[in-house]
Amino acid sequence: MARSVDRPIAPEERVARFVTVSRWVREDRTIRPDAFVPPPDLRLSVTRHDALSVEGLWSIGRAVVAQVARTRKAELSGRADRCVRDVLRFGLATEAAPVPGNPYHAEIVGWPAEKAAQKNIAQQLAAIAAFRPWTSS
Repeated sequence: MARSVDRPIAPEERVARFVTVSRWVREDRTIRPDAFVPPPDLRLSVTRHDALSVEGLWSIGRAVVAQVARTRKAELSGRADRCVRDVLRFGLATEAAPVPGNPYHAEIVGWPAEKAAQKNIAQQLAAIAAFRPWTSS
């Protein structure tokens, strides 16, 4: 069921974490925990995608990579899809955080302050993430 971007994020919604670093993906196409380790501000960027077409979602992914590439090397390897319900299981929350060019942007918040606890959650999220590779054709 498609949802409007203005609605609160529901547990059954899916979010995508764009894979901008190729080493975040193993040869067997599983996701490494590094893809889900939060940045220093503890607000992990994701994109809601239940209201988007596949083409629309990948268009946002390309824009994300272009923005990231302004400050470091980045490439669009794919995306790691998660259901918000899985995020909630770890005591985290997902908040809408629209940005210019991506009204579907959201952030995973509520991370513990301890790095070891963050890594533990990142490992569990990565283990259940569904990887979708990017193909330019």
